[in-house]
Amino acid sequence: MFDGALAGFARTVVVDQMRPVSPLTELLRDDALDRLLLTVYGPELVKDQLPVLVSQWMKYYAMQLIPPVMVASLAHGAGWPLGLDRLSFALHERGYLDGVQFHGDVMDVSVSDNPFERFAPLLENLQQVIERLSDYGDVPATVLWGNAGDYLETCLRQLSAASDVSVVAGYGLLRERLRPDGQRNPLFNAVSYIEQDGQTVRQRRTCCLSRRVEWVGRCEHCPLGVAVSPE
Repeated sequence: MFDGALAGFARTVVVDQMRPVSPLTELLRDDALDRLLLTVYGPELVKDQLPVLVSQWMKYYAMQLIPPVMVASLAHGAGWPLGLDRLSFALHERGYLDGVQFHGDVMDVSVSDNPFERFAPLLENLQQVIERLSDYGDVPATVLWGNAGDYLETCLRQLSAASDVSVVAGYGLLRERLRPDGQRNPLFNAVSYIEQDGQTVRQRRTCCLSRRVEWVGRCEHCPLGVAVSPE
């Protein structure tokens, strides 16, 4: 599914069955998150900046999962089961997520023009992970959805530049203010482009909190200090 120009979108997929992976359901336990964040960031930050660290962990999660799932669907109408118990992740020696393994065969998935129907399994997966991380790290869910939307928009932009695959359905997740059931779409306008000092600037809707930690610093697309699009 990922030949030629699409190969880069599968770089996070673990296909080596000998490579160690850990079930996602285990990684989301308090004790596992405690251990992983401690390994990556050290005891002082874990104690004082837990919401920031959880936000950064969510970035790694979105980075591993979103590109192969989106491209498989958009390019081939295919995908994998995305229940939390059907995913495992490889870990870098420093403790952050470094690859995703899907448990289950590739299967045909919905190619509906309705993005919320087409990507319902991905949205359900993100909803469950975000609720878990928000509760664990006392971090607003809007921050974590912002991280997911950031990587989603990046994936779609890169896919559009690399191929002729239609990305309309994917962008629907970012452009619809409400879900079909009338609830607010947490991915709406996750990323926007504004004119600033004669240049087009890419801007996140929500801050990822990285600015709170000096050595991490404000991310390149931080909305703070720049006019933010209204809800």
